[in-house]
Amino acid sequence: MKKGESTMSQYLIVLRDANWNPESLSPEELQAIMKKYRTWIDGIAGKGNKLRDKEGRVVRRNGSGVSVTDGPYSEAKEVIGGYIVIEADSYEDAVKKCEDSPHLVNGSIEIRALEVR
Repeated sequence: MKKGESTMSQYLIVLRDANWNPESLSPEELQAIMKKYRTWIDGIAGKGNKLRDKEGRVVRRNGSGVSVTDGPYSEAKEVIGGYIVIEADSYEDAVKKCEDSPHLVNGSIEIRALEVR
């Protein structure tokens, strides 16, 4: 191991939105929610990423070529709203870091171990 490298594993925290409708919130309510997210993210990772709400592409094999469709899709039950990469000792530790997430009010969190190469 090189000097300064961590012995902890990295985990991808995927924030899935089930009932998120920011248009229904006042600017003050939205600011309060975002502050809770920033505080939570700063506590577990120091950096998180929000995906843009109205952008995206889906690439699929289409016969001998590839088709590209604009997204995200409103028919999806749970769209990905953001992601965070954290370091944790284990899956259990990663779960513990997510238990107080404000995201769990209206969404779910998927945790995946990263295989760093």
